[in-house]
Amino acid sequence: MRNEQSGHVRRIGSPLTFLGRDLAIDLGTTSTRIHVRGRGILINEPSMVALNPRTGRIVAYGSAVRKPPTGSVTVRPVRNGVIVEPDMARRMLRYFVRKVHGHPFARPRMTIAVPSGITPIERKVTWEAAYEAEARRIVFMENCLAAAFGAGLGPRDPVAAMVVDIGGGTTDVAAVSLGTVVAAVSKRVGGEEMDQAIQVAVRRSHDLEIDDRTAEMLKKEIGGAGEPPRGHRLRVGGTDPETGARAYATISAELVHEAVAPAVRAIIEAVRSVLESCSPEMAADVGRRGLFLTGGGVLLSGLPARLGKELGIPVSRVERPEYAVALGLSMGSARR
Repeated sequence: MRNEQSGHVRRIGSPLTFLGRDLAIDLGTTSTRIHVRGRGILINEPSMVALNPRTGRIVAYGSAVRKPPTGSVTVRPVRNGVIVEPDMARRMLRYFVRKVHGHPFARPRMTIAVPSGITPIERKVTWEAAYEAEARRIVFMENCLAAAFGAGLGPRDPVAAMVVDIGGGTTDVAAVSLGTVVAAVSKRVGGEEMDQAIQVAVRRSHDLEIDDRTAEMLKKEIGGAGEPPRGHRLRVGGTDPETGARAYATISAELVHEAVAPAVRAIIEAVRSVLESCSPEMAADVGRRGLFLTGGGVLLSGLPARLGKELGIPVSRVERPEYAVALGLSMGSARR
């Protein structure tokens, strides 16, 4: 086994040491990432299951759902950062945990990220799913605080900063100082909403139905938060909604930028609302130190520059932003 700090191989003295390892779980709308203490991130798979509609049996989990068995249907147990299909989420989480541990009797401690705006009922559903997925102990941490730790904002750092974590279903914005969330807001807007907006725009403009992966590809290849590049286009395939036949269309960058614009504006307004709720001293700190971007959604082209221009503060995208929450959770659990 590799030690994360030194890179050297060390042996485990007892099998129980392995069974008791802590798990940091970022159970996201789009992806689930699991960090195992001492070993790093071992799970990074889609938060999806494939179901046999006739028997109700799950036939594939995670990455295997990208090529599901014929006749199966895809289910996303997590939406907008919260569990909407409790039984599916429990079974999916248990599958991932057993995949990490390789032992059916492992009952690890779990630290799980949740949106700052989660309701008591939603929190209870998440707790029950984790417990039934064989957790020995469950601790929740707000997404924004985990993202702050993952961005390198330490618990003893007195200078305030802001973190924006854009996931598949939610955007969490927080002002953080001394390892504490001072002001925060959670908006149910993220990368998935942008993808859906692109799908609607393509159908309306080109009479073409495209799937989620094609919409995401358009967002990443020619989409953005700034001014669209003139003349930039991309040809994609989809389905003719009337005939069901395979069809193609050339999509402009302007169309994609316009489709994602409402979500980008909602994120900017969320950041502005948190800034306005800060004290003058904290706002001054944030103005000097800036805004840290985490989550897969911050990979949208032009987003740092757009936020910096709109808000008048420094903006930086952390290294490997999609892993920031899982890494931050692991740091928080290590301090317990």
